[in-house]
Order: sequence, then C-alpha cells, then structure tokens
Amino acid sequence: MAEQGIYKNPIFLNSVTHKSVKIAPVTSFGFASKLNSIVVVGQEFLEAAKFFPVVFVKAKDEEIIPVAIMGLRNEQNLFVDKDGKWKEDTYIPAFFRRYPFILASNVGQDGSFAVCVDSAYEGFGKADGMSLFDDKGEQTKEFKQVVEFLRQYQAQHQSTREMVKLLTEYKLFKDVSANITLAQGEKIGFGRLMMVDEMGIFNLDDDKIVNLVRTGYLAWIYAHLYSLSNFRTLMKLASLSAPVEKKEKKK
Repeated sequence: MAEQGIYKNPIFLNSVTHKSVKIAPVTSFGFASKLNSIVVVGQEFLEAAKFFPVVFVKAKDEEIIPVAIMGLRNEQNLFVDKDGKWKEDTYIPAFFRRYPFILASNVGQDGSFAVCVDSAYEGFGKADGMSLFDDKGEQTKEFKQVVEFLRQYQAQHQSTREMVKLLTEYKLFKDVSANITLAQGEKIGFGRLMMVDEMGIFNLDDDKIVNLVRTGYLAWIYAHLYSLSNFRTLMKLASLSAPVEKKEKKK
C-alpha cells in the first residue's frame, strides 16, 4: 500500500558499502502528509484507538488488513501540518516511526529479511547522524536498536494476520460504509470498509470466546470498536481544514 509512496528508492544496507554512512533523525513527517490511512498492527490498537478510527479493509490480493484512518479527504493526513509536524500529543503509528528503514525479504531465502533504507530520504548520508557500522563493520548499538524494532514490527504483522485469520474463521467481519457530512455541507463517503460484528461475538460458543480472551484478541477488538467514535474527531478536524471558498466580487 503506502510503501510505494513513502519509500522512493529503498536500497539494501551492508557493512562494506555503507560502513561510513550516517543517517540523520527524521524531523519532518511531510512524507506522510498525503496518506489519509495507514496499516496498523494489533499491538497498536489500544493506543491508535485513542485518536483514529481503526477499521479493516481488503487489499488488492483480498487480504483483510487493519488500517488507521487519519483523514477524510484523499491525500490529506489531518495529523500532519504544513510544516511536516505531527499533531502534538497524538500517537504516531509504527509504520511511520520506522521510516526511513524497512525490512525486505531476501530473494530465495524463506523467512529471511534484510534491512533497507530509503536512499532518497533527505537525512541519508549526512555528516551528522546515527552511524550504522563501527570500524570493525559491526552494527552500532543505535543501529541494532533500529533493526530490533523492525523485527518486532514484522513479528507483530504476523500475529495480526493470525488474528484476522481467526476472526474470518469465526465469521466476525461485516461490511460497513460511512457517509459523512461536514459542517460546511461537504459530503464524504467511505465504502468497502469492514468492522467486527459485536453481536457475532455474543453468539460464539464459549470456547471460542475464551480463545479470543486468551490470545488477547478480544482487547484488540474492543479497542477497534471503541475507535469508531473518532470519526467525529476527524469531522471536526476536516471542517477546520476545509478550503475557504472565494466570493466573487460584484461588478
């Protein structure tokens, strides 16, 4: 989904070619300003649900994935201002926090991943920043922390897929749509969304409900259901950001 838009030129990192390369910290989220939704993992639901609607959608390959909605209009992230600053005191999804790094599958090696960086990132190859490798070609402490974060994120994606698989097996997803009218009268429609059917949970056998509790998925589900009220927050933010129509001057 959004990888294509964020990562302009990802390259594999290695201790020979990039031994002396430094990466400056991200100071602007301008790269996320035109993404009105982004993938989130189950472990993020509890935090993300405080700020964004968390819903499910079908990807092109029909895989069901959870996303956080951050804007009602196309190419508008209401949580990034014109200067690239993320809205103060709101959660930043891990998808954005990992930038400019990303894990990529090693071709021909199942389950093996290599660390990549977006070489188009403006902080790539700066004089000041985080060193990737030391004089011996070993990963620096800071870079090891980055790699560990990427690995944890990858593992969380897998556990999220397992949750989606189970909810699909339990037939708990239902299709929904959202039709929103802003204060100025602007109408916005969201189709092809999915949510968990709470009544479907009540109708499950006891052993299935216990399974949802023990896996931790039930907490994620209710965070998702709670988050839907955040559409009202987006409506307020979208109304505030609505373009002002210029009145025609009378001749």
